[in-house]
Amino acid sequence: MRFNKLAVCGCSVSDRTLVEYAYGDYMSAKLGIDYLHFAGGAGSDKRGFRLLVQAIQRGEVDSDTLVIFQPAEVIRREIPSHVTQEDYDEHVNGVIEKNIANPKAKATPIYDQTLSGAIVSRFKLDSCHWQGNNMDKDMHLAYQEKPGCLSNDYDSEMLGVYWYMLQGLCDSKGIELIMMIDDVRGWPSWLLIHHQDKFKLQFDESKWINLRDLWTEHERFNVYALDPPHDRVHFNEIGHIKLADDLQDELTKMGIL
Repeated sequence: MRFNKLAVCGCSVSDRTLVEYAYGDYMSAKLGIDYLHFAGGAGSDKRGFRLLVQAIQRGEVDSDTLVIFQPAEVIRREIPSHVTQEDYDEHVNGVIEKNIANPKAKATPIYDQTLSGAIVSRFKLDSCHWQGNNMDKDMHLAYQEKPGCLSNDYDSEMLGVYWYMLQGLCDSKGIELIMMIDDVRGWPSWLLIHHQDKFKLQFDESKWINLRDLWTEHERFNVYALDPPHDRVHFNEIGHIKLADDLQDELTKMGIL
């Protein structure tokens, strides 16, 4: 094997959302390599960039690592939280205890703590409803409702810039970076659908894999969905296994595996 690690960045689509294992777990097990799980519920591309680049900086991700990056909704982001360190520790310990009591629950914290010690919350539409701090609730609601806070055009453009820099960093260090696009989710589809004339030639799409090219719409949103019609976004167990197999097949065809 060329690689000894697999790293996956993404949102709840790539996380262990109400299943015991995600496609990254299955794929790394099949390849017989270690797994670095950087996906998270309500996660954003900015969170993925932060975690991945810092892993590269400390040498945890290197030229022996295969990286799969799944873009999330473009307006998602990390926001500094108002929770105290004590509140954060209590929340994380509660999640750990919940998972010990029910290993298949796969609950994840709604906060992250960065290397500098900053505690950040994960913003997405309606995330104000599940913040544990009133100031955080107000802040998330303001981001969602106040004009000018969110822009699909601007956020997509900036994420494209960050991706271009990330690709350059990975190329310079010999790290194989693969983008796994889930249908039209994420900035690539937004830019290339709405602003193709300006952005089409800026990106190398040779290592982009789009799930809609592998599965039919019925397969994606019914056969392999977690709980259709209530939850057609996340994958069920068979969906994660199928995606792991299909990604391995595609990467083999591309000469990467």
